[in-house]
Amino acid sequence: MTGAESGFKNPDRSLANRDDALPGLPYLLDNARLSSLLGETVRVTRVRYKPRTSLLVAFRRIRNGAFDYGWALTRTRTGNAKLLRRELTSRSRGGDIRVLRPDPRQDDNLVAVGGVEDDWVLYGNLLWLRDHGMERLGLPLRPGALLAGAGSVLRYKPERRLVLFVQNSGAPVVIKAAATPAGAEQEADFLERLNLHGVPHLRQLGDAECLEHGISACAAWGGGDLAGLDDDSGAVSAGEALARLHGIPLEGFPAGPEVWRDEIAAQLQATRSMVASLLPALEEPARRVEAELRARLLTDGAAARYVLVHGDFSADQVLVGGSEVRLIDFDRARTGVAEADLGSFAAAEEAVHAGASGGPGGRAGRAGGAGGAGGAGGPKTARVSEGYAGAGGRFTPAGVDCWAAFRLFNSSVDPFRDRSPEWAADMSWHLRRAKELIS
Repeated sequence: MTGAESGFKNPDRSLANRDDALPGLPYLLDNARLSSLLGETVRVTRVRYKPRTSLLVAFRRIRNGAFDYGWALTRTRTGNAKLLRRELTSRSRGGDIRVLRPDPRQDDNLVAVGGVEDDWVLYGNLLWLRDHGMERLGLPLRPGALLAGAGSVLRYKPERRLVLFVQNSGAPVVIKAAATPAGAEQEADFLERLNLHGVPHLRQLGDAECLEHGISACAAWGGGDLAGLDDDSGAVSAGEALARLHGIPLEGFPAGPEVWRDEIAAQLQATRSMVASLLPALEEPARRVEAELRARLLTDGAAARYVLVHGDFSADQVLVGGSEVRLIDFDRARTGVAEADLGSFAAAEEAVHAGASGGPGGRAGRAGGAGGAGGAGGPKTARVSEGYAGAGGRFTPAGVDCWAAFRLFNSSVDPFRDRSPEWAADMSWHLRRAKELIS
């Protein structure tokens, strides 16, 4: 255990003590306290924290024998008026947003809560899905509330996206409602390029109007994703598919290398700032990793060749069905470098394996990867790289390590967001491993 880690006891309590602008924060970070406030057993599954501004959480509960999701939001004193207005607006349209007072002695301590159907940002998307989208997708919908009979929730990020699994007379359908709609013309052109270059992906249902309202859908496919399967041939096929994606000409894509570099710089700065807010003891290690990544990734000549990248490539973005694979979730596709996708895959594999090895203690002992001593990734990364190279893809192992470090650095805050029980130690592991890969 490092000196910094020795101060990781009760990190949620320490955070609440530092951020006195959000008196509701301790009630939303603690499952027991939030359950007591709501009067039912819930478990927080995701948080979005803006220091000294707001805390928004998603929680899961069991209702009628099935999982159900909701959200809770607390703001500063100056933001409380907005919560109260949302409660009134929700009532006027038949919603169920409630504003609760966790501590009657604190007038400025307000917590707004609601169900998925009351999501303030996604409400319009879900309303359109009920009134028009389900019919356009050829799916049944029982009359009633927004999601009545629409299916079960697979994933929920409040005010960002909702993923539903809908049973159908034919194949089940997966529907995604996103707060930021995809441009229909741009999306159609992108999918046509995937088809033209043989990139295996899922056929999209719906039409341009669905996309304009943030609704996308596809038939459920395959036996699971590569993250949950030990399938060497599937990993090789995923590498081949990635090589085809990288082979698509860049002409016509609006975001060029300059935009991409600016986004990389912004991500590095935002991550370091959040690490400092969550765990001040890790601010200096994070600053050093950030500086090294900037020097390696953003200097002139750092990228010899630009390609179309997936932008969030990992084993759970690869569906496997028999001898075939499909790549999914191209929301972050953009101009980049090949090593960015391969490094992203390697970093995600390391994080999964390290977590399965017994938490922070197991993480501390892990130093090697698929590339040998200190190389990023694991067995799946090796097979993906094999398939990628076999299909004509070009990359450098050093570049993969560097981009794996980038993803590990940026995802260092995910253990907090995903409410890992040992999120502080997990964050520290991400930073240490990122440093190892670029040392």
